[in-house]
Amino acid sequence: MSKNNSERDAKVQASIESVDLLNKDIKHNPESVQPVSRGLLRRIQIIRNQADANRRRERQED
Repeated sequence: MSKNNSERDAKVQASIESVDLLNKDIKHNPESVQPVSRGLLRRIQIIRNQADANRRRERQED
């Protein structure tokens, strides 16, 4: 197995474990599930767009 496959498999496993943990928490504490405001979603999108732009700029500088 190549290094890239091993890294990918590790990331997939970590994602699965995170989702499992979240699923268990939701089942045991359903009252803690709260909606996310539109304002927060907009802020998250702005930050993601800035991060994407920074990554693209860094790649071009390399």
